[in-house]
Amino acid sequence: MIKKIDPRTKLFLLIVINIIMMGGKISGTFTFFRIIMAMIPFLLMVNEKWYRKAAMYFVLYAYSFSMERYILTNIQTTLLIIILFTTGMISRFLASAMMAYYLMKTTTVSEFVTAMEKMHIPMVIVIPFAVMFRFFPTIKEEWHDIRFAMKMRGILTLKRNPFDTLEYALVPLFMSISKIAEELSAASMAKCLTVKGKRTHIVEIGFSFFDFLLFSIGIFELGIFSFFGGIVA
Repeated sequence: MIKKIDPRTKLFLLIVINIIMMGGKISGTFTFFRIIMAMIPFLLMVNEKWYRKAAMYFVLYAYSFSMERYILTNIQTTLLIIILFTTGMISRFLASAMMAYYLMKTTTVSEFVTAMEKMHIPMVIVIPFAVMFRFFPTIKEEWHDIRFAMKMRGILTLKRNPFDTLEYALVPLFMSISKIAEELSAASMAKCLTVKGKRTHIVEIGFSFFDFLLFSIGIFELGIFSFFGGIVA
């Protein structure tokens, strides 16, 4: 099992996957590059024992990539062109989305801030991203609570007006978003994120053998990818 991966490695892999998956071709040598990059989020999810999510990701990506690369390329009917467009979007964005999900799910705010400070990133950039790391998971929890409250009151039944259901869901959600934003801003002030100067950190991060291995794979992929002219103009 791979040990805990440094947040800087995760961020680097996210950037590399975005470049290769969304900026490259789907033919020839580039097919091999895309498959390698697509397998990295899969292996990382398996390492975290997210077997169901990993299986769903593998099946969806394999289907979309196969449809785009081998099956629909020579078909010109309108319906199949739409399907080709959809599968092409999935094959390009899915790996990046799952890598971003893995990054946010396995990285705490403290680890992220520590990693950014070690990279000498300005706090004006670090603070919004640190707030984002807490914002989206909190919104997800609030949405589940709202859905549960609606279900308890019978608002989710099919007999009700769907516009009423939308109102009952969105109004509390927007109120929660406003409150959460204020609380996170206050929390960032309480943690002295806006104070200039060197800060101490409780968490310790560092590169391991697996970080160097993943960095090597990413650098090799970028080098070969650029050498073969993989970036689509």
